[in-house]
Amino acid sequence: ILMALEEAGLGFQLMDGTSGGSLNLSMLLSGQRPAEMARRWRSLRLQDTMSFLPLKDYLLGGQLEALADGRGFRDKVLPHLGIRIDRIRAAQGVVASYNLLDYGDKKVAVIPAAKIDADLIVAGMSLPGVFPPLHRDGRIYLDTGFVQDANLSEMVRQGAEELWVLWGLGNTGTYRGGPLYLYVQMLEMSANAALNQQLAEIQTLNGRIARGDSPYGQKRAISVHVVRPDHALPLDPDLYSGRIDHATLIDMGYADGCRYLARTGAASSGPAASTPPLTANPSRMIDPLPGVRLQFEFAGELRLVHDGSLRNARLMLCVHVHDLAGFIAAAEPQAALSGRLQLAHAAGVQAHAAGVQADAAGAPTDAVPVSAGRYRQITLPERAREIQYHMQWRHDDGRALTLQASQTLRDDSGPDMWRDLSTLCVRLSDGDTLWASGELRLNLPDLKRWLATVQATETGSAAEAAATVASYVKFFLRELRSVYGW
Repeated sequence: ILMALEEAGLGFQLMDGTSGGSLNLSMLLSGQRPAEMARRWRSLRLQDTMSFLPLKDYLLGGQLEALADGRGFRDKVLPHLGIRIDRIRAAQGVVASYNLLDYGDKKVAVIPAAKIDADLIVAGMSLPGVFPPLHRDGRIYLDTGFVQDANLSEMVRQGAEELWVLWGLGNTGTYRGGPLYLYVQMLEMSANAALNQQLAEIQTLNGRIARGDSPYGQKRAISVHVVRPDHALPLDPDLYSGRIDHATLIDMGYADGCRYLARTGAASSGPAASTPPLTANPSRMIDPLPGVRLQFEFAGELRLVHDGSLRNARLMLCVHVHDLAGFIAAAEPQAALSGRLQLAHAAGVQAHAAGVQADAAGAPTDAVPVSAGRYRQITLPERAREIQYHMQWRHDDGRALTLQASQTLRDDSGPDMWRDLSTLCVRLSDGDTLWASGELRLNLPDLKRWLATVQATETGSAAEAAATVASYVKFFLRELRSVYGW
């Protein structure tokens, strides 16, 4: 989302971090741009986030404070993310703060960036039972998640007139059983209720401002932008089990940020700009239904129209089917799409994995996320099918290009099913002008890997997950059979 906000030219005078958001705040204050932050997140080793308490602590049984400790975050994750305490404390041009729960006083302690340290950052992410609290100077510090997950009130007290809340915690109307969901739902209830309460207080304050009574100095009504996904994000176990990765989550966040900006025109100062009303429960998401997540990667060459040169290209795509039953029943199945495109000069250079920077000799560039992605499957005459991928992609010179890709499934003479499935025709356009085109291919090992990584989403048990994947596979095979007649 920060990448999308930066592209839109938005800047901020106040920044405030809570829980895991403190890591992104710390990276910004350490001098990193959002693209560099994304590179560091993509390459983070999840095993570095885990460290355990001494064995004697586990033997205490009923007196155990937490399942793990924060040494991995403090000693490995913070350095990998490029978080520099000296730079945070010396940051200029922005007023920044961190939020921790002062357990003794049962209130949120706001720590200025100039007084933060590594242990306080980790304490701010120490949810009860996950990491132990920080004991310091007679006080006990924890994550504020069970009190609030964003401190809008503090920003208002500092005179903010426009707030941007980057909200990742789930908020649905579905209540589930099981230890994990029960714990997370307690967080959802506490944090979302606190957000709604703060928004109600801001609405009351706006009434006072309109009457000329502005206790914190605002000259106009306070506006609030809540940028959040339409569907709840996967929980941490999905990340640690490999069911999703940081790169895919970053792609999803970028698409959500771009979608919000396009929907509201919030990055524009002209007639398209709109100030969102302070609606009730703005973080509310769509109730979950069983679905699937499909990930695959195409590679090949694209030819640039303006000079005829070839570029190695790699397109990583993730199709998010949030309602599998509705997807299967539709005449033209559609789904959300996220991903990233990586281009490199073709001469003597092989495309590499995402996240590799370009050098002067023309090595691969960073993979750039796509926005406004949509997957669509349409029926053509003579039993054929076309799978369409429509996206927006920003070139490194700042131009927003339309990326259209398609696979055509048609029963021609000879064994052509694999060729159809593995070939992606790609067009990059700048308005009505074709910018580049070519074919990208899915290698046989990549197809096998894709078939093995079809993931069920929003299912309540292993049995339901298996049944959901089986339903998608049956649908996929039925579509192939209807085209190729086997």
